[in-house]
Amino acid sequence: MRKKITVARCYNYYFYLKLCVIRIFSTAYCRFFFRFLGIRLKKGSIFYGIPLVSLFPGSVINIENNLRIRTSRISNFIGLNRRSTISTHSQTAEIIIGNNCAFSAIVIGARESIRIGNDVMVGANVLITDFDWHSMRPDERQHGVPASRPIVIADNVFIGYSATILKGVSIGENSVIGANSVVTKDIPANVIAAGNPCRVIKAIT
Repeated sequence: MRKKITVARCYNYYFYLKLCVIRIFSTAYCRFFFRFLGIRLKKGSIFYGIPLVSLFPGSVINIENNLRIRTSRISNFIGLNRRSTISTHSQTAEIIIGNNCAFSAIVIGARESIRIGNDVMVGANVLITDFDWHSMRPDERQHGVPASRPIVIADNVFIGYSATILKGVSIGENSVIGANSVVTKDIPANVIAAGNPCRVIKAIT
């Protein structure tokens, strides 16, 4: 029994050491790389794994203090199925992320504007995009300009696992979006909403 406990403890130490090394290396690399790209990254941000980042020339990505972003699969056992990705897709696009936000395997793609407030928690494998990526018209699908509308996510919102937030949506402060929801219309403040399409279930009291 003592031998088994010792082996288990050794494994746990190895695991946490590996995660610590990933955090230290990824954070140092991302701070340098973001600065090189011209992305504003303020103090205290921590990265677990290296996200994929693409900044369209002339566009803006601003990140406030204390972002936590997880890309490494061993950093979150709920199951991360892709790299965290942050990208802009036009010269006028902007992505603004507030203080104390936490993301896991998130994909954020902006052609116009995505604004995320303070203290926003986003579960694993969430997609937030303010445009359609391809035109809805068959004759323009390959080369047309897709429709876009800004997204605003207010302070203290919690977005559940594998949710999708689509163009033109506003989510009010303190609200919760259920796992696997598809948000196509505005969600008011202080509610729990879920489903496809996402609808208000009840108020948060």
